[in-house]
Amino acid sequence: MVTKEQIMLTAFDLFSEHGIKNVSMDDIAHNASISKRTLYELFEDKETLLTECINLSYTQMKLSMKHFESEPITALEVALLFYEELMRRPRWFNRKFYDDLKRYPKALQKTEDEKSRFLKKCIKLLSRGVKEGVFQPNINFEIVALLAKEQMKMVCPSKALSNHSVAEVSNTILYAFLRGISTEKGIAILDRYLLKYTQKQFV
Repeated sequence: MVTKEQIMLTAFDLFSEHGIKNVSMDDIAHNASISKRTLYELFEDKETLLTECINLSYTQMKLSMKHFESEPITALEVALLFYEELMRRPRWFNRKFYDDLKRYPKALQKTEDEKSRFLKKCIKLLSRGVKEGVFQPNINFEIVALLAKEQMKMVCPSKALSNHSVAEVSNTILYAFLRGISTEKGIAILDRYLLKYTQKQFV
């Protein structure tokens, strides 16, 4: 039997690949191998389904963050591992998805609410990093977190960066950004991570 979560994951993948507007409830029911009637019994309409999909995705992200924070590692390493996990979710890197999201106010508001909560989480993590000696003190981390939030909006690189993938552009920006706010201790951790990450690319 198909679970509600499996239906949401199927729907979210379709929304991401084709855009929200181009995916009908019929398409979702067909791809989830359920009847349209069953789908409407679970979700009032497409916007309700979309909103629950977004909620599920952020819930999964929060669980990942909580897991990394429970590990005996620094805040910098938490940030790097969480970013690596985030980049495994290609559904968040489709321009069409974000363009269509503006047509669904409830889902858009849910996204903005979750981003605001995530912003506070980033500030807390950065402050923890100062105490651990991996991030420089006397930095306005609210601005730093806002910059990270703005970077997340850059779903597609501009034409000037069209020869590079979204992942490559995002990675370069993030690593340069983290290096700029890190102490010598933090930079050493970042360099070790980058070396390990580069080696994994060639395995």
